[in-house]
Amino acid sequence: MKNMARLGAPPSATGEGIVRNYNSSKVIQLHKLTRPGLPTRNIAPRHCTIVKAKADHDNADFETCSPRLLFQRCAAAATAVTISLQAGFAPMALAVATLDSSNINNTITISSQTTIAPLIVKPDVLDTLPPLPKDFPPLPPLKLPKMDRITLKNGLRVILLEDREAPLVRGTLFMRGGQRASPQNKTGLASIAAAVQRSGGSMQHPGSSLDNELEELAAAIEGGAGSDSVSMGFSCLAEDAPYLLKLFTEVVTSPAIPQSKLDLFKAQALNSLEHKNDNAGGIPAREVSKLIYGKDSPYAREPTITQVSSITPDDAKNWLATWERPDTAVLGLVGDFDPIDMAKLVEDTLGTWTPAAGVGSPKPQVEAPPLPSQEKIQGKIYLVDRPGSSQASIVMAEPGIQMMDPDEVELDVLAGVLNSFGGRLFDEIRSKAGLAYSVSGGWASVPPDHPGLFLATAETAQPAQLLSALRKALTVAAATAPTFQEVDRAREESLNSFIFGFASTGAQLRRSVAFELLGIPQDYPFTYRNKLTKVTADDIQEAAVRHLHPEKNGNRSGGRCENNKATD
Repeated sequence: MKNMARLGAPPSATGEGIVRNYNSSKVIQLHKLTRPGLPTRNIAPRHCTIVKAKADHDNADFETCSPRLLFQRCAAAATAVTISLQAGFAPMALAVATLDSSNINNTITISSQTTIAPLIVKPDVLDTLPPLPKDFPPLPPLKLPKMDRITLKNGLRVILLEDREAPLVRGTLFMRGGQRASPQNKTGLASIAAAVQRSGGSMQHPGSSLDNELEELAAAIEGGAGSDSVSMGFSCLAEDAPYLLKLFTEVVTSPAIPQSKLDLFKAQALNSLEHKNDNAGGIPAREVSKLIYGKDSPYAREPTITQVSSITPDDAKNWLATWERPDTAVLGLVGDFDPIDMAKLVEDTLGTWTPAAGVGSPKPQVEAPPLPSQEKIQGKIYLVDRPGSSQASIVMAEPGIQMMDPDEVELDVLAGVLNSFGGRLFDEIRSKAGLAYSVSGGWASVPPDHPGLFLATAETAQPAQLLSALRKALTVAAATAPTFQEVDRAREESLNSFIFGFASTGAQLRRSVAFELLGIPQDYPFTYRNKLTKVTADDIQEAAVRHLHPEKNGNRSGGRCENNKATD
C-alpha cells in the first residue's frame, strides 16, 4: 500500500477497494470512503470509471481508458499505477488512489489512503445564491375549462374541449349498461361483448384489417365494460381525426362479432374463473357482497362456467344492440381542433347512428334493486375454509353510502383518519398489536345510484385477535370525535390530492362525460371541496354514528378454518 501525493489542498479521505471481474473486464470498486467529520460510507457496488492513469515505471499517461486497457499496459511491469477514479456518488468529484499491480490477474487492493479532489463549485459561489423563498403568491382558483355542448338529432350528447397543446385528438363514448346490465343467466356477457366489439372490428373493417389501419396511423380504438357503463374510445393525430371518426363509427354501429374472437375472450374468462380462488385475499370481499346485496343481485353476482360457455355471437350482438344507442350515450372529444368544425364532423359520422332495428322505446334501464334486510347477517362471522393458507384474510363490512350522500365528505375524512401511516388502524393494529402488516378501513365504493360498502380489511395469522382489535378501533371511531390534528391531516391529504383531478384536459373531459351520463352536476368536485374545507370533528363523529356500526358488521374470513374457529 502506498500513500498518494495531495492535489493542492483538498480534504483527505481513507478508502478501501478491490478490482473484480465483471463480464471479463476489470472494474474498480470503492467499498468504503471516509472524510473528516463524516461517517464511513459503504458505496459498494457502485462502479468507478478510470479517467486518468499514470504508470510509475514509464510515466505513461492513459487518458480515460478502460480498466482492461490499463491492466494490459502495465501488468508486465509489476509496479504501482497512479489512477484517478470518477466516484459513483455525490458530492465527490475524483478519488485518487494507488493500484498495486502485484497479483494483477486476481483480486487487487487499492490504496488505503485516497485523496478527494476539490468540488467544482466554490463555496463563495454558493454564498451568492439567494435564500429560498418563504412566502408564495396564492394559487389561482381551479375552474373547469370551457367546453362546448351539443345534442345531435339522434339524441347523442357531445362535449367538445379544445386543447391545442399537442396535435392530437382523443374521444370517449360512454353508454349506460355495463356489467350490471348482463342478463342474470349470462353474467359476464357485457364484458365479453364489449371486448369482442373492438377486437372483432366492424363489418367494413374486420379485426385484422382494422388493426392494420390503426397501426398505419399510429392510432388506437379501445373498448370495455365497467360496472355501470360500457365505453369506447379512440386517439389519433389531429390530421387523421376525420378518418378515425369514420372507423370509430363503424365499430360502434356495425360490429362484426366473429366467432373466433368470441371464443378467445370466453376462454380467457373461463380461465379466470378457474383461478379466481388462487388468491385468498379476494374471496372475503366477493362473499361479503353476496351476503349484503344478495347472491343474485347485479351488484354481487358472479359468472359461472356454464353461463360463460353458453354465450353466443347472437347474445353479444343483441346485448350491444340493446344498450349501445345514441339517445343513452355521451361522446367527449378533446384535442387540437376547432369546436365548430369538429361538431360538423361528428354530425356527419355518428349523427347517422340510430337504435338497432327492433329496439325502440322505452330506453333500457339499469337494474337497481333495493338493499335487502340485514338482520340475519348482522354481527355474525362467516368462515371460508381454504386448506393450505398460512394466514386468514379478514373483511368486516356493512352497507355504505352512494355518491352525493349528505355525509360523503365527513366519511371520506374519517376514512383518512383511520387509514395510511399514522392512521388509527395502522397504529393500533400494526404498530402496537403487531397483528397485521396491512390494514385499512373505509367506504370502499361510492356508486352513483345505490349504496356501496364499508369495508375494513386485513390479513393475519391471528384472526380472532385481529377481529377483536379491529372492532374495538371502529367502536372508538364511532363513539368519539377525532382530534383536531387527525382531522387536519386527513383533510389536507384530500385537499392536496384534489389538484390531480385537473392534471390533464383528458382527465377533465372523461369526468365531465361520466357526470353527464350519470346525471351528476358538473360542479360536484368544487362543492365537495368547499364542504371539505369546512368539515369539523363533530361533523365527522355525527356521521360516524349514522353510518359506522361495528357491533353489527358482518365478517368474512378466508383462510384455514377448523371447527368454525379460525386457526393459525
